[in-house]
Amino acid sequence: MSFLHLKNNTETNKIHSPVTRNQKEESVLNFKPNNKIFDSAKSSLMIGDGVMITGTIKSTSKVTIQGTIDGDIECDSLIINNSGKVKGKVKTESMTVDGRVEGEINISGVLMIRSGGFVSGKIFYKDIQIDEGGKLSGEINQSDKSKKQKEFKDWKAL
Repeated sequence: MSFLHLKNNTETNKIHSPVTRNQKEESVLNFKPNNKIFDSAKSSLMIGDGVMITGTIKSTSKVTIQGTIDGDIECDSLIINNSGKVKGKVKTESMTVDGRVEGEINISGVLMIRSGGFVSGKIFYKDIQIDEGGKLSGEINQSDKSKKQKEFKDWKAL
């Protein structure tokens, strides 16, 4: 039940309006800022500058890091801004780095390292793009399953 307080010159009136469970669920799932429907299933997560998190982050959408993460991240898309630092395991489809990432990194799509970015550790990626000034260090493995199967299909053991 929600309460609305209206203030008149001399008296206060209370108006009670019951909210049903379906209305509550609908308001949580479809938040409408400026008459646009906000779909919580396609939302993103942003860890702001100065925020430090220790633990695991799992998301089915985009994650943007401006703070510090000490732990594992699993998401669809990861963006590490210039103030962002990640230390741990990362599993994502695409990753753009302008900050620092250290650990075991598995990218099923594109790894983009911007000019201020630094990536180190055990890195698996499908495609890579490194801007001038970007740094990549560690065990680096390009993983394109279709190419590997074609390359080794004709080889025979000695």
